[in-house]
Amino acid sequence: MGLRVAFRGKDGEPSLYRRAWKETDNPLVAEARAQTLAIQKLQLWLRLAYSALALAVLLGYWGFQEGGGLVAGIAGVVIGVLALVCVLVLRTGINNGRKNVNAMLESLQPNKEPHASVSGE
Repeated sequence: MGLRVAFRGKDGEPSLYRRAWKETDNPLVAEARAQTLAIQKLQLWLRLAYSALALAVLLGYWGFQEGGGLVAGIAGVVIGVLALVCVLVLRTGINNGRKNVNAMLESLQPNKEPHASVSGE
């Protein structure tokens, strides 16, 4: 799985968050940046799924309670169920992605010596 660059900076170099990527960067850092960008894209889709869920609730309410018709109510329920499944899948992916990025960045930090236990004396 290769690293793909989403956009280029002013100088034509691949960039993310307005910082030029350097060839000397650790590949793990570059992968963490790429995964962070992917997580941000998933968050956009999550907001869209939440919006679809809200619209489905309104459509279902209008269809069943306000005389919009049985078809509108059923469509609202179906869209709501699909949007809820999308929300659950996206939330799981975002949470797992964040854990993965955090684990990658923590693995780059130098190991710290364990603290000596303090006796109760």
